Amino acid sequence: MLPTVLEGLAITELPEFIAAEYFPNDQLEPVLTDWRLPEGGLYFVTPTARARPAKVSALADFLIAGLTDARWRAEAATGSQPPQQGKQT
Repeated sequence: MLPTVLEGLAITELPEFIAAEYFPNDQLEPVLTDWRLPEGGLYFVTPTARARPAKVSALADFLIAGLTDARWRAEAATGSQPPQQGKQT
């Protein structure tokens, strides 16, 4: 859906952490800014701590660290871009 929206052929509801990188360059423009969906939760169901594999714990830690800090909001406000994964700067 994102390529269609970036071409200006549609509007959509996107998560802020995806859309925010397109705001500084005016590739996307927020509409209906006074309207919000009800906030929900994100649930990550895992085995009990005693039976949880280390890789599941590592994924949980990664998700908590990445989703707790709304880094994309600060980047959208300042116009800075996050470093691209897999690319060296």
